[in-house]
Amino acid sequence: MLFKKISIALLIVGWFSSAAVAIAQQPSAFTEIPLAPQFDLAPHQAPEARAQLNQVKQNINQARAQLALIMRGEAPLNASFTLGEGTPGAVQMTNQGLLKGWFENYVFAQFTHARSMGELATQRLTFVNELNTRCQSDTVYQHLANNVVLPQMQTFLTGNFHPAVKYNAMLIVGQMNQQSNYNPDQTRRVPVPSSAALGFLLQNIEGAAANDAILLASWVGILRHTGMNRLTNHISGPNQVAIATQALNLLNQDPNASGRTISGQTWFQRRALEVLAAIGRDNGQILSRIVEIIKDDNAPISLRLSAAKALHYFYYDAQTKVAVEDTLNALGLLSIKICRNELARVEAEKEAEAAAVAGGVGDLGAGMGGAMGGMDGGMGGMDGGMGGMDGGMGGMDGGMGGMMGGMGGDVFGGGASVLSKEEKRRVDYSRRILAYQLYHIVLAIGKQGRQAGPNTIPSTGMVLAVTQDNAGQAALTKIQESMDALIATIRIPSAEGRVSPDEPVEEPDRETMLANLEDEVRKIESFLLPAASAVEVETPAVTPDDNDAPLVPGS
Repeated sequence: MLFKKISIALLIVGWFSSAAVAIAQQPSAFTEIPLAPQFDLAPHQAPEARAQLNQVKQNINQARAQLALIMRGEAPLNASFTLGEGTPGAVQMTNQGLLKGWFENYVFAQFTHARSMGELATQRLTFVNELNTRCQSDTVYQHLANNVVLPQMQTFLTGNFHPAVKYNAMLIVGQMNQQSNYNPDQTRRVPVPSSAALGFLLQNIEGAAANDAILLASWVGILRHTGMNRLTNHISGPNQVAIATQALNLLNQDPNASGRTISGQTWFQRRALEVLAAIGRDNGQILSRIVEIIKDDNAPISLRLSAAKALHYFYYDAQTKVAVEDTLNALGLLSIKICRNELARVEAEKEAEAAAVAGGVGDLGAGMGGAMGGMDGGMGGMDGGMGGMDGGMGGMDGGMGGMMGGMGGDVFGGGASVLSKEEKRRVDYSRRILAYQLYHIVLAIGKQGRQAGPNTIPSTGMVLAVTQDNAGQAALTKIQESMDALIATIRIPSAEGRVSPDEPVEEPDRETMLANLEDEVRKIESFLLPAASAVEVETPAVTPDDNDAPLVPGS
């Protein structure tokens, strides 16, 4: 079981580079920090040690109660505290000493034990959540972050600790804040990420990271900082330039030179795109590189989608401009490729099913749906787990219907369907692939803001960019109309007007839906392709290490 847990931990590194081989050759005996005897239950499990076991439990409960007072600011850090008062093993210390001992020799010590390797993510999330919800004093939070947490995480990163412990430590560094999440009146406030932690993260993305696992975790932290910076403005101008420079370098990096797998390099580059989008400023090279990726038919479709999505978040102004017409043409060609890929996937699936039936194997529809549906980006990715940006950039929380609602309603509708269960599965699977991928184009196009009323909402994407490039207005209008028509073909007809809620919705089957889709694709091709090369259709199989591959409904 221990070997299995270690192997899973190494997978994180192995996915990105050959560094897993070197790590696997390290000695099996990694450093384990012993638990403080006052909090260690393990030695007292024998029946005859019941008294000692009860005492340790009392110590833990007493320490937790005192910690709650300290974190609320009700017990000064320099005040005295006696753990186990009135018992032979009583220990006198300050509240500051209790904080240090509890976290370093109990909470963090558990991270290093072999039995914890499978629970590190849960332990990390529990620690960060408790720190952010229980600590209501700036003084205590800053003491903990700067004098206990960050030093201990750096010790993990430089010592002979398990690779999973190091990766976990780097993720914690990215979660540290500058102050408590509470105002003096105990109301919640926007978290301000730690400047000290940012300096350490920046060092790692600039070359100090020992391996790709640490670099990966560093970019996750940088992504949180840049996303939150839109609300907090805590990142200085020079640091924003330094971060953008490293992200652009990553975009320009040759995958072969990086030593990573294609999927690993793509994941890094997608995070770089999100970081650049969060910063939202161009240096004369960034936006042109993003548009270049959108146009690149040899780039993974997931990378091209992330590049399109990034266009939504830039501050388009006199200093940050983009050639709107050229960019919109690139987005239009990408939307054609998305649709043509799905049409080709369905045709390949039907051919495989026909061949299987002719051979007496049976229906392989579900299997081919999974085999041909990867498309190197498919239905989702790691954005929810690592790239949510803590509220700074928004996300896809509304699901497929919510995503596309900005273009005129819910894609998937609701209620029963006139289609059979199997046909419903097929048509919805195509809808999900198309809705997810076309959503990135919708974001890139953007939407008109609202300047009147109490809540001002800024324009976004190419709708905002066109204010700096009026020559692109005609192209913007054309693409907006084309995208509205394209998305209308995959939307389930409204359920309004039914005699009863139980009346099934009249929706097209997959063949009809895709035929309508192809009609709209041809219209887009009619005004884009004469001035561009033909769009090459790709139908790649699922890549085993591609975490972005869509799931077959029902699997």
